[in-house]
Amino acid sequence: MKTMKKIVFLMLFISCTGFSLKADPAKKVNLKYNNGVLNIQAIHPVKNVTTHYIDQFVIKVNGVAVKTVTLDKQSSKEDAVLDLTVPEIKTGSVVEVTTRCNQFGKKSAKLNVK
Repeated sequence: MKTMKKIVFLMLFISCTGFSLKADPAKKVNLKYNNGVLNIQAIHPVKNVTTHYIDQFVIKVNGVAVKTVTLDKQSSKEDAVLDLTVPEIKTGSVVEVTTRCNQFGKKSAKLNVK
């Protein structure tokens, strides 16, 4: 019985490790807000921008989702960039952006607007 538990545990560990290695979120998400425009840069190096890319940006202002942008390719092989007007952003707002890779993985960043 102990051997069976060890085998099951080992198989589970190998499966989980392999799955987590597949995760490929953006390396970093940079946020800037200037003159009413939110600039989002998701650093996500890829070989082909149409088969592996950042496919979704979810923008939250003060904890409330206000906009979701879905893409079918990435801006360049180095990153995905968006410039958006988000009327809900005011001085003092906390903006959180969550990016999602079409293959697997999410990465977020926050910005306190001054």
